[in-house]
Amino acid sequence: MKGFTVVETVVVLGLSLMLITALLRFLVAGYPLASVTLLQSNSNETARVQLKRIAKEMRQIRYADTGAYPLVDMLPQKMVFYANIDTDAATERVRYELNGTDLTRAILEPSGNPITYNVANEHATVVARNIRNGTNPIFVYYNGDYPEDTVALTPADVTDVKYIQFHLLIDANPDREPNAIEVASQVQLRNLKTNLGQTTDP
Repeated sequence: MKGFTVVETVVVLGLSLMLITALLRFLVAGYPLASVTLLQSNSNETARVQLKRIAKEMRQIRYADTGAYPLVDMLPQKMVFYANIDTDAATERVRYELNGTDLTRAILEPSGNPITYNVANEHATVVARNIRNGTNPIFVYYNGDYPEDTVALTPADVTDVKYIQFHLLIDANPDREPNAIEVASQVQLRNLKTNLGQTTDP
């Protein structure tokens, strides 16, 4: 059985080199898309988890340990409220806010005697990235007649807010596919349902 001639060996090596080069180009070209897709998937899942946590915490709202009303600020890209979000007896002050493309969560424990909520002691962390809402609202507020009354409260009087929708537009890289994805959730403030449509003093 004859072996390969020099010419045949050169041809085989040449074809192999061409195939390897084409494969490498394909892999290199596809890597950025795969990387962005993975990042987008991770960002989406993180955002969904955070929306679930926001809704869960909002269901725990109650008057502050100082007697202040449960809702503090109800703004399109910022929400501040009081709730017992952990296992201790204290009521925490919770703030969610969009800073650039990051959604931050800040927790403030009450302290002192008499009790106060000193914002200098607030601890904030980034809980979701790649948020592309821009000027579009993350938080949309409705009164106690929702869904019969679908007119959003703008601006929102905190004593009127009884139902909140959350919207996060996620895009890991706006300059590349895949396109932005919106994740959404909502919560009814059951702890305030006894005073639907009414103003309640602390």
